[in-house]
Amino acid sequence: MVVPAKIVCRTVVNQTKPRKKGWCEMSDGNLLLTLRQINICLGLYESEELAANEMTFAQAFLLNEIFSMDSSCVCSTELCERMGFTRSSISRTLKELRKNGYVKMKMDKDDNRKKHIVLTAKAHAAEGIVKDYIENLNGCLVQEIPERRLEGIESALRTILDNIQQKTPRRPV
Repeated sequence: MVVPAKIVCRTVVNQTKPRKKGWCEMSDGNLLLTLRQINICLGLYESEELAANEMTFAQAFLLNEIFSMDSSCVCSTELCERMGFTRSSISRTLKELRKNGYVKMKMDKDDNRKKHIVLTAKAHAAEGIVKDYIENLNGCLVQEIPERRLEGIESALRTILDNIQQKTPRRPV
């Protein structure tokens, strides 16, 4: 795996924007802006870390989930339920993984509508890289955050997700 130069993501704080209806303010800036900047920085991290392996974050994340399922026969419906992603998102990522030689699809002998995801030798060879990437990314995200605060942060992020999912007509879960 190629280790990139340090990626610096600058957070803009204390912006003076006029308050708008529905504008969520945090004590040190705008919540939406901060979440968007996190998303952008994750994209930069993905590009740097995974480019050498010709893999996207979505592919690495999905492969990591399949590795953790400890099953030789995983179907896309199980992944959708477990990960909370849409079927189209899982299907698109699986198609890319299949095209890149990481997975094969096998028809279920009892139910022709079901396809099982089978990891290839290439996927198994990349398992260490994928797991290291996910572990390093998690470490990067929580670096310098005391462990006692992580539970509260994760809880707040889940509440934010729940709030937006209630307002989203097409949500994955």
